[in-house]
Amino acid sequence: MKLDKIVLIRILGVVVVAIIILSVFFVSHRINNDNITYNKIVSYVSDNYEMLENFSYSEIEKIKSSNDKPEIRKQKEEEILKRHLGENTIVTSVYAYNENILQFYCGGSGFLDTGTYTGFYFSRDDKPYAFEFNNLKLVEISPGVFEGQDENGVQQRHGGHRIRTEKIRDKWYYYIQYWY
Repeated sequence: MKLDKIVLIRILGVVVVAIIILSVFFVSHRINNDNITYNKIVSYVSDNYEMLENFSYSEIEKIKSSNDKPEIRKQKEEEILKRHLGENTIVTSVYAYNENILQFYCGGSGFLDTGTYTGFYFSRDDKPYAFEFNNLKLVEISPGVFEGQDENGVQQRHGGHRIRTEKIRDKWYYYIQYWY
């Protein structure tokens, strides 16, 4: 009888711990989900094309290289983005990836080292770009849509990462990065 109670208490304890762990995972996933849809990003680029074409990265570049605390730099960057792209911008961060690419990050979802990240980018030379996955060969799988693939059409996996990019209009591309 005593042994049955101990076993029952242990089983109940394991169930409670499992419920707590799963709850933390799902709650944090919901909290860490600010992904912006493909359609919303494409509409945003189309509707704000002139503003984006005239966007100057120099102010943000100065902030990113400043000695301010990270949270102060982030706050200043958000203020600049709202001033230049409007209060309702979907862009949360901008990064000059190289001399040809200006990356506009819009959102993501995930937990720890897994997730997806979405946004768009300006490509000065009007070529698709793979960002961190620059050793992947981007293959056009349909008109204007590119994925990292091998010569057999199998999607490449780069250390648990994947990218898909799609041309929105001349020199502007949508991207989604998968980390797993």
